[in-house]
Amino acid sequence: MFETEESSVASSFGEDDMDLFLDRCSICFDAQLDMCLEFCRDQYCVDCFQRYITEVVKSSWGLSVTPISCPVCNESIPKREWSQYVPQHIVDTYDKFNKPYRSYIRTCPHCETDIIPCLHSSEKPSNYRLFCELMENMLQACPKGERHKNHTEHIAVKRWITIYKRQDWSDSKLLSLYKRIMQDVIVFEKSHIKERFAHQISLAYMDLCENPEIWKQVQFAHIALFPDMKCSNCKVSVCLHCGYDSHFNMECKESMSRIVGTLTDKDMMTTVEWKLQHSRQCPNCSIMINRDEGCNKVDCSYCGFCFCWACRSSWSEGCGFYRCSNTAENTDEQENSSQDKTELGVPNIKRIQARLVVNMDLD
Repeated sequence: MFETEESSVASSFGEDDMDLFLDRCSICFDAQLDMCLEFCRDQYCVDCFQRYITEVVKSSWGLSVTPISCPVCNESIPKREWSQYVPQHIVDTYDKFNKPYRSYIRTCPHCETDIIPCLHSSEKPSNYRLFCELMENMLQACPKGERHKNHTEHIAVKRWITIYKRQDWSDSKLLSLYKRIMQDVIVFEKSHIKERFAHQISLAYMDLCENPEIWKQVQFAHIALFPDMKCSNCKVSVCLHCGYDSHFNMECKESMSRIVGTLTDKDMMTTVEWKLQHSRQCPNCSIMINRDEGCNKVDCSYCGFCFCWACRSSWSEGCGFYRCSNTAENTDEQENSSQDKTELGVPNIKRIQARLVVNMDLD
């Protein structure tokens, strides 16, 4: 019986050799052990562990908190422990981008000032009162002749005031309730008053959210409804979805196409043209995200919504990784580019057959 290469190599090691590896770092298998994690007892050299933590922190994306886990057993490592082995600026970077209530930020294209549409409030006891007060003020803003009429829009708003005065809601339902409330508020505002209360009501509603993940999702629902915000410095109105000047009643891509025609800087023109070709709005938060390659399954780097890049619907069984059955956008170029690709876990029969033909010709 023939002995495999792996078994012969393994048999050549004695017990002393195995003991040697037990004293080595679990990442590089070369350096001597310097440290041992308290919870899982996995051991590393400080250099490797420091590089690992630094890479995880620097590669954090989106607005979710990035957990730090052991690279061997994947158990969570408390911050108080891993922070001992990295420079302070790495800890500061982690704290900056991993806050429980992290705000979405756009940079003004003119003066580079940060534009922050939503800030989490730490004042919790009376938040529902501000929300109800704004709703009541909106009702009072109606013309005198309409204040006491039982229009459908009036009844809907009064119902929400009653519910929230009783504090009759649960944290898990705040996102779905937000969408229903804001729909009623916007309909009422358009039908009965000239003043604008919807934006203030939306911000007040966000302060009801005590769960960081719920707050994050309501934040993006707010941004989807209210895409425009003035820069606090230069007072220019900026679109939160695409990051360029506000383009009221116009799609982001249409506005970007017009911008290209006005640019004289070649680098800036190239950047905008690339975004036009490789960017689409997330169906959930409406923010433009980029993708230049990969399959159709995309997770929004901001709100985390999983959707199909081809048809922009929530990811479902009808959406293929490389060929979506829900869209008719498959041009000849797209079909040709996907001929050599296949669904995950499925053998690429055409490629296998092509290799067999080549091998037969060589023989």
